[in-house]
Amino acid sequence: MDTTNDDKRLWYVCHTKPKQEFRAAENLERQGYQIWLPQMRAWQRKKSALVPMFPRYMFLRPAHEQHSIAPVRSTLGVFGLVRFGMEPATIRDPTLQSLRFLEQQLREAEFSSFSPFKPGDQVMVVEGPFKGLEGIVSSVAEERISVLMTLLGRERSLEFPATLLKVS
Repeated sequence: MDTTNDDKRLWYVCHTKPKQEFRAAENLERQGYQIWLPQMRAWQRKKSALVPMFPRYMFLRPAHEQHSIAPVRSTLGVFGLVRFGMEPATIRDPTLQSLRFLEQQLREAEFSSFSPFKPGDQVMVVEGPFKGLEGIVSSVAEERISVLMTLLGRERSLEFPATLLKVS
């Protein structure tokens, strides 16, 4: 997705249908629009994933000065352009640059910053040979969680993939 901004064409704010940001982006790109769908790393369905930074919203720019924005509203995955009255919402360069910087930081975020597991949390093992046992999170690393557990009367620190744990 091209995010260069080397001319005066405006970036418009596009509202997508629920959970169809990627479908809308693909269809708009096919029509020649430049698309920017800001994404960040987040915990989703028991794993780290890139998700839209603004669910149901993205930015688009016509390919050239004469490229109409009228077809946008009938594009699969698109709900329409955000409007203020009759005027479509646009985004100014300083705001766009700030958002791009924020996106870069959120894409590169450490797992511990968005993990549902934090040191001190009580967790339960949901699968595997330790299923049903509980412990306390001692540290969080890239999708590996260290859990302090009492086994056979002794405290042990064990590492589990994040997918095997749930916060109690």
